[in-house]
Amino acid sequence: MSSTTTSSIASSHAAGRKARWMLRAGITAGAVVLCAGGLLAVLSGTGARSASVDRSEAERSDVATAAKQSFDVTTKATGELEAARQIEIRNQLEQPTTIIELVKEGTNVKAGDVLVRLNSEAIQTQIDEEMLRVEQARAELSVAENAFAIQQSDNASAERKAQLKLDLARLDLQQWLEGEVRSKRQQHELALERADRELLRLREKYENAVKLHEKQFLSRDELQRDEVAFLEAKAQVEKSKLEKQVYEDFQFPRDRRVKESDVEQAIADLDRTRRQNESQLSTKEAERSNKRQQLVLREQKLARLREQLEACTIKAPSDGLVVFDSSLNRDRWGNSDQPLDVGRQVTRNQRLMVLPDTSEMVASVRVPESMTARIRKGQQASVRIDALGGRALNGVVDSIGVIAESGGWRDPNLREYTVKVRLDGGNAEGRLKPSMRAEASLLLDTVSDALSVPIQAVFIEGMVRYVLVQEGVRFVRRPVRLGRVSERMAEIRAGLSEGERVLLREANSSELIARPWDSKELAAVGLRLAEDGRVMPAMMPGSGMPGGPAGGAPAGGPPGGRPAASGAPAAAPVAAPAPAPAAAQPRAEAPAATPAK
Repeated sequence: MSSTTTSSIASSHAAGRKARWMLRAGITAGAVVLCAGGLLAVLSGTGARSASVDRSEAERSDVATAAKQSFDVTTKATGELEAARQIEIRNQLEQPTTIIELVKEGTNVKAGDVLVRLNSEAIQTQIDEEMLRVEQARAELSVAENAFAIQQSDNASAERKAQLKLDLARLDLQQWLEGEVRSKRQQHELALERADRELLRLREKYENAVKLHEKQFLSRDELQRDEVAFLEAKAQVEKSKLEKQVYEDFQFPRDRRVKESDVEQAIADLDRTRRQNESQLSTKEAERSNKRQQLVLREQKLARLREQLEACTIKAPSDGLVVFDSSLNRDRWGNSDQPLDVGRQVTRNQRLMVLPDTSEMVASVRVPESMTARIRKGQQASVRIDALGGRALNGVVDSIGVIAESGGWRDPNLREYTVKVRLDGGNAEGRLKPSMRAEASLLLDTVSDALSVPIQAVFIEGMVRYVLVQEGVRFVRRPVRLGRVSERMAEIRAGLSEGERVLLREANSSELIARPWDSKELAAVGLRLAEDGRVMPAMMPGSGMPGGPAGGAPAGGPPGGRPAASGAPAAAPVAAPAPAPAAAQPRAEAPAATPAK
């Protein structure tokens, strides 16, 4: 039985006791009538007070009306200001050194002003030593070039000699062919012709001698002398023929082979000379090239050392504000490296300071890993600067970090991404400076004309998200399905009608109507009651798969749900909830996302 019913019954019993007491006192019927009239008047006054109570109920601050409205879905993140553009000043020396002069941090410098002077003694010593090595390399290169030139001259001379030998051999061959061979052949031809003629003469003489001897005009001795002369002439012809044949068959081929061999040998000697010249010249060229390369390397090293010497004096490339790296390199708990100072050692490529261009600033803030999927470049944002008294500046998301950063030893499971918000309007007044604390409100979505209630009106029990709907002067739990959620408002997609009033706080036992979960109301928001009394996701029609819990995962993140109000009826057991989101706290005042720390 409800408390209202109990109160009505108690009032009836009190009225009965009063009536019996009045009868026992002897009150007349007229008095009873008068009393009855007075009672009616009192009742009328009570009705007036009830109407007044109803009006006050309509105006009470802890009750809100579900209505269609528009609101922005945002998430907050904190960080600090940075210059949109800044020039890094790094140590360009290749070896560790120390600072001997340093500009004061916070100084506004002009382009060309000296920022840092580094110890250059070691570099100057190296330059002096390297200059000696360069001169030695130049001398060695000169020697190598002279040796190369001499080798070129020797090669030319040797090749000329070999070429001359070849030319002479060819001339000798040509002279032999056109001179000696022709002369020899002419001699053999002449000798053979002379012998033939002599043979013909002696043959005629001998024949005449034979005729004269037959007529006895010539003696036998004279005949024999003519015969011997004829035979000798005949032998001389054979001898001449033999000598000619021997020359053509043996002497001429032999001499020709010798002469041609001389030419071939001269050609081979010329080719060998050229090869030797090429090899010797290549060796000299390699020596010269090596010496030249050594000189180039020495000169390059000397040039680098001189550049290093110049790098010992670091000047401002442009106008800017000097900010030490140690001031920028603070971790999330404010710890930083040892600040720069005269005498401190610096290493290669170490960032010493930056010169931020403060004409355009960005807010570098951290957002939880769970929110990065909903943040896009170009999204609108509002940035509040503590140094400006909380003044809000408009901006847009310029970039989103690609690597998550850990929460460190305080929260090793925390993963956050750095989001840079470019501020509109620049920094013409110069009031914005790097490292100023900033709080950004990032616009994730805009809800237009949607049924909504204040976020304080939404509670959570297990898988059920519900509101406390007003029924008369009391309230009843009603399951709802949430949509998008902001820091102040929650979109209601099912379970609540426009114009219904909801409580913005937990209800006490006297305000709450104890009622178990209604199956129809649960079904309207995608839930069902299991046989064991637990609240479960409803089955999706035609899929055999359970639907999501009431409200699913709202676009603005989980609402700030609360446990069931004290005095809530012992409803059927609900399923043990999953690990509660960060927003599931006793009060539903959390924003759409947990603000970055």
